[in-house]
Amino acid sequence: MSTFTIDELMEILVVRAGLPRSAVTDDPSATLRDVDLDSLARLQLGVEIEDRYGIELDGAPADTTFGELVALVNERLSEHAG
Repeated sequence: MSTFTIDELMEILVVRAGLPRSAVTDDPSATLRDVDLDSLARLQLGVEIEDRYGIELDGAPADTTFGELVALVNERLSEHAG
């Protein structure tokens, strides 16, 4: 099983949610709100995660950190594999 990374998260946010490349960060404590992404961006993120990995994020709130999102995806991937 592969591990979901913050780099993959950033790429999804750039490609699907409109995050400018200049706002890409590797700070796990940053949030979608910190990089000025709205509820539509969260929806697009969720759809892409589901399409790519077959798991649902269940509407993560805007103040969920990138580190928490990565951990959540990896947890769900682990559950899905087991």
